[in-house]
Amino acid sequence: MSNRGFLWIFLGAVAECGWAYGLKHASNLSEFLLTTLLVSISFVSFMKALKYLPVSISYAVFVGFGTAFIVIAEIVSDYVASGIMPNFIRLFFIATLILGVLGLKGMKE
Repeated sequence: MSNRGFLWIFLGAVAECGWAYGLKHASNLSEFLLTTLLVSISFVSFMKALKYLPVSISYAVFVGFGTAFIVIAEIVSDYVASGIMPNFIRLFFIATLILGVLGLKGMKE
């Protein structure tokens, strides 16, 4: 498996986090356009990753990292905005998700 494929997946997952956050908070045209751009970057990055990795691994890692990044961004924004401390159980399951994704990355075909 190619590290280049995982780089594309990482970029796409970061863009996915950005557009998911943008869907929730966009309030003017420029923010909606930025959200649309991030959707496009996310989709194109995933397609490029498929050139280097099997679709099953690509999709699982893409969704796993995307989910983890979104939850982490939400935890950070809740803490910064209102001082809400993250729940230990939530952190445990995000760590489990990330370990599972890294386990898929380490698998040999």
